[in-house]
Amino acid sequence: MNWTNFALATIFVPLIAFSVSTWIPGIMRKIQARIQQRIGPPVLLPGFWAVIKFLYKERIKPVSPFPRLYHSLPVIGIFLMFFTILLTNPEWDGILGLTTLVAIAGLMKVEETLYVLMGNLSNNIMSVRMPYPDLVSGATMKAKVRRNYEKISVTRAFKFITIGSFPLYIGLFIPAVIVGSIGIMSIAGYQGFEVTGFTLDSLYNLKPIVFTAPGIIGAIAYFIGYLVIINEYPFSIMHTKADVIEGPTMEYAARSRACYYLMRETTMFVMSSLFVTLYFGIPPALNLAMIPHVILALILPIAAAIVSAFTPVLTFRQIYPISLGFSALGVIGVIVAIL
Repeated sequence: MNWTNFALATIFVPLIAFSVSTWIPGIMRKIQARIQQRIGPPVLLPGFWAVIKFLYKERIKPVSPFPRLYHSLPVIGIFLMFFTILLTNPEWDGILGLTTLVAIAGLMKVEETLYVLMGNLSNNIMSVRMPYPDLVSGATMKAKVRRNYEKISVTRAFKFITIGSFPLYIGLFIPAVIVGSIGIMSIAGYQGFEVTGFTLDSLYNLKPIVFTAPGIIGAIAYFIGYLVIINEYPFSIMHTKADVIEGPTMEYAARSRACYYLMRETTMFVMSSLFVTLYFGIPPALNLAMIPHVILALILPIAAAIVSAFTPVLTFRQIYPISLGFSALGVIGVIVAIL
């Protein structure tokens, strides 16, 4: 192992992911606005400048049993995503045996679980359903159960973990079924990627899985799961402002809100980056491969922006059959890959 290259990859791959991810919300908002015949905000405003703005806001103490843990959850999410993209980098291949789809799936599931923890650790008085129960001695409403909006979002987040993200994980493993290996670099190598000597002309020699029958099916399933993971329309019920205000993130303000935005932005980019690695065979290597990788990683956010511009927020009565339907489609893709 070349430890210099390993150190450079460990520093610059997350840095590139961070830099690109701050553009993604603005690009998505701009596309949505144009489709809906609006001008839309400047490209850097919803991402980069929003983060800068909240860094200078006054910090507040949340109504939480563990305020420090509550504030630290978005930071944990950011590092989870950075670690995820590092596991897809060729310089990390073989490190601790973690550069496999099993490790990637585990990190993604932990990231999903963070939303459950966020809601459970937040009890803002503004989110208590009215009428507000009187807790004084002798009050007739003293025994009334208090339920915060954050707890509603926790239930929805848990449903997403158990059912909504099924298509993503099935789509995640279809390339492994085709290749016969769960190793990230094995999947990329199967499609013709070579770490040394990669040039832009090497793109013509690649044989992306996405252009095969099971690859197309897997890409569709992965995309639906991608919309669920990033909580984007039509799967944004966990954050819908109609009845849960801001869901589990209601009390995040100042630096914590900035970190939450970064967590969501990096998730958008890293999940799309993983798709490029698995389905196009181009991992985020520190060479010329990074150029097509970053360009192709914008495909899923752009597609998500187009879908969200035309769709309302779905309820779980609609989400369940959609998730199960695309999960079944993913299973068909697995069967086709085996055959």
